[in-house]
This record gives sequence, structure tokens and C-alpha cells, in this order.
Amino acid sequence: MAISLERFSPAPDQSGHDLRLLYQLFEEAQRSRVSHGERLRAIFQGRTVARTRSRVEKPDALLKLIAQGNAAGAPRVLERAYARAATDEADAAESLREVIEQHPAWPWLETKKGVGHLLAARLLSRLDVARAKTPSAFWAYCGLATIPGVAYRCSRCKLEVAYPIGYKLHEPHYARSSLRECSGRLQAVSDEQATRVAPRRSALGGRKGYDSHARKSCYLIGVSLLRCGSDYRTFYDSERERLAKLRPGWTPKHSHLSALRRMEKVFLRDLWLAWRRAVNLPIVAPYFPRL
Repeated sequence: MAISLERFSPAPDQSGHDLRLLYQLFEEAQRSRVSHGERLRAIFQGRTVARTRSRVEKPDALLKLIAQGNAAGAPRVLERAYARAATDEADAAESLREVIEQHPAWPWLETKKGVGHLLAARLLSRLDVARAKTPSAFWAYCGLATIPGVAYRCSRCKLEVAYPIGYKLHEPHYARSSLRECSGRLQAVSDEQATRVAPRRSALGGRKGYDSHARKSCYLIGVSLLRCGSDYRTFYDSERERLAKLRPGWTPKHSHLSALRRMEKVFLRDLWLAWRRAVNLPIVAPYFPRL
């Protein structure tokens, strides 16, 4: 069934609720397009009983033709379903672009390399700046706040890890410098500073304590900022350098994710400041030095 976007025409008073609903419609159309596309791929590549006469190794060109309303030799009902889903996705994406350009935070966001209309819509549809009295409220809601944890170290491979308090260790562990299992054991270590860790998806980490959709949106934005050479990349690089000296027992992946989270927190802090200023709400002083 086609999705009507008529009532989502841009309006100056577009609410956060309507933005979230519009993005959900976009995701539904996207999932439908991908699902129908996979069925068509299976047919073109001869992986189903309804396969075409000649096998196609790269069906992307055929999918593009089908999205434009042309026939490509697959069951016509499936081709029409794919074309409708592609049209719905394109219409929803265009509506999102128009709505986001009217958002109070967009004048600031459009100056940030790596954050386009759809990524911005994905994140902003989950946030409410009026309810977030401080930047740390955004961090907590997006799963970027930390919780108390316990640090462990292996005396054999020098691996250093940390888990939430009460988390059950799974031994044996993998050595820090390879994919083989280490014969040593992780032992709790005392630290002068309290150990803080990222919340986990399990009950111990408080899965209900943050919005998983917002968390994924922040991760996607972080990866985009990293890949496109955004100004925030400078903060990521300096954090990686700091962790290399401070946490030599961490794996490269651990250091990468930690630096990425810190970069995302800086981005959310700056977004909170720009958004609150745009709607004339009181602000607090930044928590970290600016880049």
C-alpha cells in the first residue's frame, strides 16, 4: 500500500512528534523497498523457483530500471511493488528534507560536514531540547552517559577491560594482540579514579535507560564525521592519542569506540547549545573545551 505524505507538507510549526512519525514512514518505505529488492535479486540470480531465463550477476541496473517503472522480466506484481516502495521512499525523503530545513537547529547543522538532511532528521526526530536541561541529558538519552564499573587486567597478555558492576566475566578471554585465547585470567584492579563504562544492552547496563534508536543515530553521525574529515575528527584523533598513552592495555577497537563516543558527546553538546539558543532557552557552560 502506498504511503500518503500529503499531511506532512512543510509547516512552520512542525512538531517533534510529526517529525518522528514522518521519519518512521520513511524507514517503513525503505524497509519495504529493500525487502522487495532482495526478492528481485534472488530471482535475477537464479536463487528461487521463479528465476528468470538468464542469470544476472549484478542486478542493480535492473532494480534501477524497475524503480523507474520499467519491466525487467521478473513477476510484474513484484516489480510494481518495488517501484511503489521506491517512490514512497523518495517522497518521504523529500518531505524530510523540506521539514528539516525549517528546523531551528538546521542552520547550525548544515554547516557541519558529514551531517546531511536524512541523518539530521534521524537524530532530531528522537530528541526534545525543551526537556533536556543540560547537554548531559542528551548524552544519557542517547546512551552516551557512563555508569559505574570495575576494571580488569590480564597479567599475561596485558589486556585491560572494564565492565558494569555486577557483570559476570566470561573466561577464557582473547589475547589483546591476537584472536587466540589467552591462558591468563582477568583480575580486578584498583584505580585512583572511579571506573566508568558505557551502558550495555543487558539488564545490568540498563537497556531501558536510553533510546536505542537515538544511540544508533549518534553512531552513524559519528562514523560520517570521521569518514568525511569533519572538524570533529581533530577531537577524535587527539583522544586516540591520549588513550594510547593512558590505556596501553586497551585493544584498538576499544580505543576507537571510546574516542568515537567522546567525539559524539562533543557533537551533541554543540547541537544542544545551538538548538537552545535558536529557540531562546537558557544554556549552561560547555563541559569540554571547544575544538
